[in-house]
Amino acid sequence: MALHKGQTGYILNYGMDFTGGTSTNVTFNEDMSLDDISAKVVPVVSKITGDADVQTQKVSGTNEVIIKTKTLDVDQRQQLEDAMVENFGVDAEKITAESISGAVSTEMKKDAVWAVAIATVLMLLYIWFRFKDIRFAASAILALVHDVLVVVTFYSLAKWSVGSTFIACMLTIVGYSINATIVIFDRIRENLALKKAGSKQILEEIVNLSITQTFTRSINTSLTTFIMVFVLFLLGVSSIREFALPLMVGIVCGTYSSVCVTGALWYVLTTRKQKKAEK
Repeated sequence: MALHKGQTGYILNYGMDFTGGTSTNVTFNEDMSLDDISAKVVPVVSKITGDADVQTQKVSGTNEVIIKTKTLDVDQRQQLEDAMVENFGVDAEKITAESISGAVSTEMKKDAVWAVAIATVLMLLYIWFRFKDIRFAASAILALVHDVLVVVTFYSLAKWSVGSTFIACMLTIVGYSINATIVIFDRIRENLALKKAGSKQILEEIVNLSITQTFTRSINTSLTTFIMVFVLFLLGVSSIREFALPLMVGIVCGTYSSVCVTGALWYVLTTRKQKKAEK
């Protein structure tokens, strides 16, 4: 992480949605497929701009392609225009370029933080209301924070581009990771009711029993989702892969935290309260 910060000035590899850049609209003489754009156009653009994170988007119903790169100076824009004319026979008058505002990127960063924070707080209130116990809610949210931090770490180490896809990925992981946790907590609550009805099981045994009873369900649910996302990663276009790869990391991490972390956190918080009450 420190090495990456030294190279770019940021711990995370912010994409153009966050840092700004240059958007170039090119109208080709033929309707190029996404594969052709990735195989032919992107290498030419990368060679001129020195940008490995080139984003392309087709305009539906036309031959126009939007090429997003890091901020280009006047000379680089001219070189890119000349390359499009020389390599693909594009009419120079059909090439336009504009800058992506940095102010928009700052606003997007703020919105991303607010989106994750609001989603987390609302889930905290919901779990608290449903289980009538703040310790269930606190355990679930701490596990969610753990999942988010792990995925952010992978973004930093793997130097994945952090853009609008990053926001969607974080919110998806936060929403998905809570599912298995809710199932486990629901089983803990049921087993606690049996204990109050006369069972002599201690809290540790209740937590272990609840996790064991829901373990197969948790693994099967996560595995089927992981397989689907993995297929998307193998067969999808680059924009889909940017979403699928960190999502796979989030699914694995979310399953681990639900099964191994949340129950243990609830047990620690509950026993700590009991010890204080005894004192």
